[in-house]
Amino acid sequence: MMILPLPLLVTPELSARSLLDSADYDSCVAESMKAITSRKAAEDATRTCRAKLGETEFQNADLPPDAFGKLIIHAGFGYGIFSGSIYNGNNDYTITQISVLVTPAGKNKPAEASAEGREYNIDLTVQPFSKSALSMPILSDTTQEYAWKVTKARGYKTR
Repeated sequence: MMILPLPLLVTPELSARSLLDSADYDSCVAESMKAITSRKAAEDATRTCRAKLGETEFQNADLPPDAFGKLIIHAGFGYGIFSGSIYNGNNDYTITQISVLVTPAGKNKPAEASAEGREYNIDLTVQPFSKSALSMPILSDTTQEYAWKVTKARGYKTR
């Protein structure tokens, strides 16, 4: 008796994303970012990779507290720009956005800081155990010094 190999059946219940490893997306982004010189180009490259690999399968959500705690951000202000770097110390989350609360310096009460501050969202892509630059312009109101705090981060589970 001869045993024939069974054919691979792909059913409609299997999504394209379930057939692709998240490493495919990460490698697409890494390859696309090699010659990137601007934030706009980085966003375009990320958007292209998501479209190519099925963006709807990525469940972008607020990071849980333990994952948020593994982000290390070094940043500051200069010439109307908030800039610095972010390190993603997570092994299972890709970061896609951080929210930064910027307040005029010298405000000691949290209620005053949030009432007078402004929250900015910075879109980016930071893969697990990697570092990325971040930058955004700050609307000028003649304030010389600002205080800042990252209030939340968004991303998706990669493993």
